[in-house]
Amino acid sequence: MVDITVFGSADSHEHEGCGCGCGHAHSMRDAAEVLKKALIKKFGDHVRFSYVDVFSEEVMDFPDVMKVMNQYRLPLTVINGEPRFYGGLSLEKISAAVAELLGVV
Repeated sequence: MVDITVFGSADSHEHEGCGCGCGHAHSMRDAAEVLKKALIKKFGDHVRFSYVDVFSEEVMDFPDVMKVMNQYRLPLTVINGEPRFYGGLSLEKISAAVAELLGVV
């Protein structure tokens, strides 16, 4: 099982689009939902995906991420507790990281 958590913001000034390369301006939450669907389609129940708004109370459940969050541009993708990608959501990069962790070539 690979845990993927995307930390993002609903603040439109923070991010002008999803960074997914699709050319559309999505909210970070919408972009994360698209990513979630694609990852679940590809890896099934081998992935657990969640989205956390950095301005919500839920972010307090991630003290290790809170300590380093100011070092990264949102959205921040954390895989198995480790910050891996930031500044955009790349299905290609995140899929490759998940596949590597699952031992899928």
